[in-house]
Amino acid sequence: MACTRLHKWMATQGLTSRRMAERWILAGRVEVNGQIEKTLGRQIDPSTDKIRVDGKLIQSEAPHLIYWLLNKPDATITSRRDPEGRRTIYDLPSLAKQPFPVLTVGRLDYRTEGVLLLSNDGELVHRLMHPKYHVPRTYDVLLPSRLRELQIDRLTKGIRLDDGPVAGVDIRACGSKNLGATRGSWYRLVVHEGRNRLVRRLFEKLGVRIIRLVRVAYGPIRLPEGFEPGALIPLSPDQIAALKRATELAPPAPVHKSLRRPRPLRASTNSNQNRYTKAAKPESAKAE
Repeated sequence: MACTRLHKWMATQGLTSRRMAERWILAGRVEVNGQIEKTLGRQIDPSTDKIRVDGKLIQSEAPHLIYWLLNKPDATITSRRDPEGRRTIYDLPSLAKQPFPVLTVGRLDYRTEGVLLLSNDGELVHRLMHPKYHVPRTYDVLLPSRLRELQIDRLTKGIRLDDGPVAGVDIRACGSKNLGATRGSWYRLVVHEGRNRLVRRLFEKLGVRIIRLVRVAYGPIRLPEGFEPGALIPLSPDQIAALKRATELAPPAPVHKSLRRPRPLRASTNSNQNRYTKAAKPESAKAE
């Protein structure tokens, strides 16, 4: 078996993302052939080297890769454990008894609902979250009232937060909703990065309270109609391929010949003609 970098191999085993694997190595949690490894970039041969994480031997065979879509319900933590004792996604019946670890593609905070991708394909998870690939995240946001033009302008031009500037986002109004004695307004928002509580912090900067926040899409994967909160479904082969294309792990989808741009017409070889020739129409077309 070919040599590979330790943190990358850990990700392919579905243990964690590459970034988190680097943290585990620096923290001294990883052993190579009985020796604690704290150097990033270490090359290993998975067929001969023995790798342990927290003392547990990791098998060299790559696991069966899985790709899931969870409709994360409200009032649920994305982490595996919560010090405050709140419910986590791993307490949901659909995830409570899974026999192998899966990674979440980013996180949704306690009060945010919607699309949460899970997989043990560490390389894909890493790329989906990496800012280099600009994978869009789409949210539906319910606000107490309509935004002012100045507020929309600030969002589309970009806002500076405490941890740095945020590039302009795409936003459009999506209708109203009855809220008891008042009426709220829905907006659809698209961002291209995954900073902690990013959408909520953008609206906090504007002085606007969010009533409800639902992620309706992550890249090409959208929340299906009628998909119940807490439900878990596998992604289709086409959906998995679309995610890989979005992160440059697969070539672009071929364009059907009917959608390809036509070739430019060739110039006539007849010296008496000084124009482009076209194919003659069939007689039926001429009759029309």
